[in-house]
Amino acid sequence: MIEFSVFIYGLLSMFVLLVAEQNRRLAKPNPTMVTVVGWGLFSMSSTLAILFGAMALALMLGM
Repeated sequence: MIEFSVFIYGLLSMFVLLVAEQNRRLAKPNPTMVTVVGWGLFSMSSTLAILFGAMALALMLGM
């Protein structure tokens, strides 16, 4: 299950980055859905980084 989630995350990330780069080169605004998916991926990544960092800190301190 985790492999599938990582695969989907990678596909979505690459899609958002490729579309954003293409629109930047063409000087066009990004579609709303691309912006929403990009913010969703950013939020998920930030939240997981904070949670895993807190878990690593707790394990280092012996909790």
